[in-house]
Amino acid sequence: MGLEVVKGYGNVSAQQVQNIQLQQSGQAAAHSAATVHKTPVETGDMDLTQKQQATQVRQDSQVEQASVQESFTTEEKNIAKSLDDVEQENEKIRKAVAEMSKKMTSNTEAVFGIHEATNTVTIKIVDRDSKKVIKEIPPEKTLDMIAKVWELAGIMVDERR
Repeated sequence: MGLEVVKGYGNVSAQQVQNIQLQQSGQAAAHSAATVHKTPVETGDMDLTQKQQATQVRQDSQVEQASVQESFTTEEKNIAKSLDDVEQENEKIRKAVAEMSKKMTSNTEAVFGIHEATNTVTIKIVDRDSKKVIKEIPPEKTLDMIAKVWELAGIMVDERR
C-alpha cells in the first residue's frame, strides 16, 4: 500500500484519497443542487413587487387554511349532533322493546295450529289468565274467506264441465 501526500491531509493511502475525492465531489454537487433549486425568496433576489406578491400569496393561503379548518370543525359538530340524535332514537327503541318484552313474556303464550280448510299454519297469541286471543297470524277470518273463494272457484269449474 503506497501513501500519497494530499494537500491539507498529509500522508494517506490511495483508498483514503479516493474517499476524500468522493466526499469533495459530493459536497460540491450538493452545494450546486442547493443553489440551483433556491427560489428568489430564498436568495433575496426579489424586488419590492415580488415581495408584496409573495406576502399576499402567503396571507391568502393562511386565510384559505383557516376557512378549511373552520368548515372541518363545522362538519365535525354536525356529525357529532347526528350521532347523538341516532343514539337517542336507538335508546327510545331499546326502551320500547324492553317494555313490550316485559308485557309479552309475563302473561301470554303462543298457540300453533293448522287451518283445516286451507292447510295453513296459524299462530295465536293468547292471554294466559283469560284465554282471550290477543293476536292471530294469519287471521282465521281471512283463511275462511280464502277457503270460500277456493270453494266457489271449484264450483264454477265443476259447473262448466
